[in-house]
Amino acid sequence: MQRAAATTRQQHPAFFSAASLALITPLCVIGAIIGTQLIVTLGITTNTSLIGALAGMALGRLPLAYVARYKSVHLQNLAQSAISAATFGAGNALLLPVGIPFVMGRPDLVEPMLLGVFFAMLVDGYMLYRMFDSEVFPATGAWPPGVAAAEAIRAGDEGGRKLGVLGLGVLVGVIGSLFKIPMSAFGVAFIGNIWALMMFGVGLLIRSYSSNLFGGETFATIFPGGDLTKAYVPQGVMVGAGIVALIQVV
Repeated sequence: MQRAAATTRQQHPAFFSAASLALITPLCVIGAIIGTQLIVTLGITTNTSLIGALAGMALGRLPLAYVARYKSVHLQNLAQSAISAATFGAGNALLLPVGIPFVMGRPDLVEPMLLGVFFAMLVDGYMLYRMFDSEVFPATGAWPPGVAAAEAIRAGDEGGRKLGVLGLGVLVGVIGSLFKIPMSAFGVAFIGNIWALMMFGVGLLIRSYSSNLFGGETFATIFPGGDLTKAYVPQGVMVGAGIVALIQVV
């Protein structure tokens, strides 16, 4: 209890302080590289927040006076938020939209698109900041990546058994990834919202048996070969969900 109270009373570090930027700047560069590399090679971006949290924990445990400040859970939280934002910002918000005019044969629109999505990313970040803990983005929601990062920071701060369990989880994740097992999805299954996970499971089942369910003559003109992806069904579902979210915001 005393340790928790002491942690609560810690002064929150400034984002633009020299110590914060010394940690956050290289992490953002690394996060941006990871985001752009993954969006180009795999078409997705991954959550890198744990890298930022673990970097802060590791530096804070070095026997040096200057890096002792990185033991602060608040600074570790800034680090994980910054690298995650850099990853998704560089990959999803900047590089992905720039590729659209290029694929459409309009490379002359790449620079205007880049400028537009840059300002859109800034507006989006401000909107997310203002709208968090609202009806649209309730703080009590599942937020699996955020929960995972927060629990990792808490385990590192408290040490002991929790830190050991965290280290074991990291080891299992590394080993599973080496064998091409999607360990990120495996981990999300433990902390995700039951409804989101249920819909994810339903989608996987339908996708797995789509050729059997929709491969007959009845659906031949709608779903070629029973492939829902070729009929843009997944994309349509996501667009529809986005429209509903937009209506809720308005």
